[in-house]
Parts: sequence; structure tokens; C-alpha cells
Amino acid sequence: MFFMFFLFAVGILLELLLVLPIIAVLEWCSSHKPSRMQNTHRFFLAIWLGLMRAGGLLAAKPAKGHCGEGPCIIIANHPGLFDVLFLIRDIPRLTVLVKRSLATWLPLGPIFRSSGYVLSPKGSTESPMISLLDAMEKLRSGYKFLLFPEGTRSPVGALRKFQAGAFKIAQKQGVPIQPVLIYNDPPFLPKGDPWYFPAKETSVIQIEFMEPIHIPKEKNIRDVVKEVENLYYRALIQNSGRRDGNEP
Repeated sequence: MFFMFFLFAVGILLELLLVLPIIAVLEWCSSHKPSRMQNTHRFFLAIWLGLMRAGGLLAAKPAKGHCGEGPCIIIANHPGLFDVLFLIRDIPRLTVLVKRSLATWLPLGPIFRSSGYVLSPKGSTESPMISLLDAMEKLRSGYKFLLFPEGTRSPVGALRKFQAGAFKIAQKQGVPIQPVLIYNDPPFLPKGDPWYFPAKETSVIQIEFMEPIHIPKEKNIRDVVKEVENLYYRALIQNSGRRDGNEP
């Protein structure tokens, strides 16, 4: 695991020292296109996740379904530390909400800005509306926007209460919610597990794209959040039953 994190850091350095200067020249000659850096992420992540699989740490089954076309709000449960990397690798024109602390304490700010990612607010000193407006601008530009409605990693085998932010943005912008269900058995580095202590067996992940959800302007958001939360609970329970041999 130490070696894999070292390789991950090497990839970040390559983006900072090699890719960013090239992209800067391209943008000086033409215009800013977040897809350039995003495609770089997808390339490096495909290599790194392939090495994780070869090392018997984390393997992925083929995804179920397909992501809808056009701008949308993608929501997903978050069982393990690296499931977001599969979404970034597999979904083109995707922007995500990232912790501002990563841009502050690590040299990732230039990468995030080049990627068109949305930074979280500066704690209590900055209004969440700034991040909200940034996300809406990305949607208007044709990008998909990923949010984890639980706000952090899921408890093992369960869910946290869904927050309404993603649903409010989708309703306001008139774009669909694209629910993504992530199965991860056993969960790879769930909340509370030390990063250097992966599961003793290969962790297997599978992503399922469910049917997009369109939220009418007159619909009560709290009702939508509850319906989608229940949808996730039912799917996770069904999957657990199949895994335990209790379902046909």
C-alpha cells in the first residue's frame, strides 16, 4: 500500500511538472478547456487502478448500465476511499467538489483549477453560495457534477442521511439526478480505517448507473431526498441478500 501511494504521488508530480506547463501553453494559444487535464487524470488513473488490481488490492467488475448524456448531477454512496477514482476515470466531462484543504495544504490547487473542479467553501468565512454558483456554471457549460449526498464516506454496509444540496441544484438548473450505486465488498479503506491497512482479501467494486431522476419545479425536495435515500437502502439490502445466498 505504501508503494501504491508513492506511485500515486509520482503521478501528481508528473501532472504538476510536465502536464500543467503543456496545458498552460495550449491555453495561451487557444482557450481554457478543463477536459484536457481531466483526460490526463483518466489516463493516469487507468494505469494506477490497473496496478491496484494486479497487486490484488482493488478490482472492479464491469459497470451496470450507463451514465446519461448531457449535464446532470451525479450522486453516489461512498463506501471506500477510492471509489471516486473509478467515477473520474469512467465518466468524461466530470467535475467534482473537492476539499479546499487539499488545495491549501497540498500542491493540488493548480491541478484542481485546471481540471475545472469546484472547491468547497472556506469554512465559516465563506458562503456556500460561492461553491453553489461555481457548480451551476459548470452545469451550464455542459459538465456533469459529482456530489456525495452523505457528505463523507458511508458506514460499512449502511448509509448516512442524505443531504439536500445536490437535489436543490438539480431542480434549480433543470438537470436530472443521475444516481450511482457503488457496491464494494469488502469496503476498501472505509471511514475510520488507517490508509496503510487495506483489506486482507481483494476488495471488489462494482458501479451501477440507475435511471436518471427528473425533479419537477413544484416537487418538494425533502420528499425527493427521502425517496432516493430509500431507493439506495432497498438496493443495498437486495445486494446483501444475493451475496448471502438469500435471494434467487
